[in-house]
Amino acid sequence: MPASTSRLPAQPDERLIYARTADGHDEAARPRRTLAQAARRILVLVDGQRRVGDLSAFARPGEIGPVLAELESQHLIEVCGLADEPTESERRQRAQAEQALLNAAKRMLRGLFAAELGTAGHVWEARVADSVRMEVLRRVLREAVDVVHERNGEAAARRVLAAVRPVFEQARDAAAAARPPRA
Repeated sequence: MPASTSRLPAQPDERLIYARTADGHDEAARPRRTLAQAARRILVLVDGQRRVGDLSAFARPGEIGPVLAELESQHLIEVCGLADEPTESERRQRAQAEQALLNAAKRMLRGLFAAELGTAGHVWEARVADSVRMEVLRRVLREAVDVVHERNGEAAARRVLAAVRPVFEQARDAAAAARPPRA
């Protein structure tokens, strides 16, 4: 198993697999420490199976390295394995699955922002349509929900979130199904 380090690069090896320590399990079950929201979210997701590449989907760009370093420095997580490198065939299958999921998400969201924001929603509809990866779509949707909340209030933002949530759940489930085996 790889040795644990508390000085992770900004983007650690996506194949690394982390597990919670005993303290990490306690903290996830009964929060007592002052952790940043992103660190708490990642701590809950660390399960000894997910790769860093899987966890990155639940963090903002550039955030996963510092979050993992914080959790590791507090002895809440530790490296427990390294996933196999995916084969070219697996990479292609994963890319095709992500593209299919992205296209389905775009269809599911079509008209949502125009309905909530009127003419101004067409800009968000175009940004959704222009998203080339699920990660890009995720960022666009976060921004769009904030705009809906600011312009139309919490009830409108909750309606949008209710429509957007299945997109994130499908992406999470698809990522879990495509997870390569541990080494």
